[in-house]
Amino acid sequence: MSAHFSIEDPLGGMSDLFRNSNISLSLADYTREDCPLIGINARFTEITGYTASECLDRNCRFLQPKGGAGPVRERMRAFLGDEDKDHARFVIPNERKDGTPFLNLLYMSKIQREGRTGLILGSQFDISSVNAYKSDAYDRALHEDLISLKLLTEKTNWSLVTSLEALASSHAIIAQARIDE
Repeated sequence: MSAHFSIEDPLGGMSDLFRNSNISLSLADYTREDCPLIGINARFTEITGYTASECLDRNCRFLQPKGGAGPVRERMRAFLGDEDKDHARFVIPNERKDGTPFLNLLYMSKIQREGRTGLILGSQFDISSVNAYKSDAYDRALHEDLISLKLLTEKTNWSLVTSLEALASSHAIIAQARIDE
């Protein structure tokens, strides 16, 4: 696996986490205009079909279909603007580089420094054709990655603002997506 960053590893160890993760991870710089991606891992490029050079320093909305993602975009903006919310999950329509549509279960978590959001960690899971094994594996991997990230941020001046109870609770969204199919 590989990790790609457009800047120096912001947390000193984040690249190891990204490289070793079995799930799709992205990192966006909330302090820069349009919140561009500054880090992605190999699983992200596998899911989307885009190379690192095509993703980094761009807002992730390039993954949305031509007509946009619909009302979920407003909910995502509201989450980013709400200082009281530290994490959220969204089901968002996306397209791969080849134009193939997929439903993305996106988990976003804020990473703060000195009480201000500086980075947004994203975890993506293709729920277009979910099976129970894949969703369980995703939940376990996400939980493990976020615990590792929490340990990493404790050693720096950054903090991961989320509760461990919320980290692996994607089952409800995955189940609902399966019911709605």
